[in-house]
Amino acid sequence: MERRASVGEPRLEASQGQGWWFRRWAGGRVVAGLTDRQTDFARMMRHLEPPLTTVAAGQVHGGSVAMVGRYADTMGTVTGCDALLTPTPGVMLLARTADCLPIFFADPSRGIVGIAHAGWRGLVACLPARVVATFRHAYHSAVDTLHVAVGPAIRACCYEVGPELVEWFKPFVQDRGGRRTCDLVGAARAQLAQCGVRPDRILDSQRCTACETQHWYSLRRDGPTTGRLTSFIMLRP
Repeated sequence: MERRASVGEPRLEASQGQGWWFRRWAGGRVVAGLTDRQTDFARMMRHLEPPLTTVAAGQVHGGSVAMVGRYADTMGTVTGCDALLTPTPGVMLLARTADCLPIFFADPSRGIVGIAHAGWRGLVACLPARVVATFRHAYHSAVDTLHVAVGPAIRACCYEVGPELVEWFKPFVQDRGGRRTCDLVGAARAQLAQCGVRPDRILDSQRCTACETQHWYSLRRDGPTTGRLTSFIMLRP
């Protein structure tokens, strides 16, 4: 059984109808969280200091990472990528998911944040590792200073896969009473650990989008017309 965080530890918490926020994670300058089925993004943002620049990843299920500077367009989208990084306070990075992994990154010591949208294709393309490499080479972050969080995503309990994924994810595929399931979160954590990210700096929300119907959208459960969760991260201005 997965261990839930105790009081005072970093965790993902609901906030009285105002979505979900990562509390006590990556230091006081980092703002990170996501919407749920009942909360829209604009409502969540009302209590943050305006003005904000919001920049979304175009999300093509690949391995490309983009760096966002201080002159980013308001409400812009960076096409052709699934991960964004920025050193600029007040620039909020967005990703939208409905089973794929929203992965949050922060180097509070250097003031850099990032976000990634990672499905199985993104994991095959080593997207988490590419984000870590961008922190290292573009921003000179030390890997052991990185904080990573994994938001709500489909879990091994619900993610049934065909034989075509076994080749890529064999250590994370299990037979559950005739159901072949895959642990994408475990695969992401292993990839991050191989890059040198400290296991105690990887926070898992432990939320399954397909199980928890009252909170999350799930493409696998609800079909292609379902909504999307908006995940976000930024440095406070």
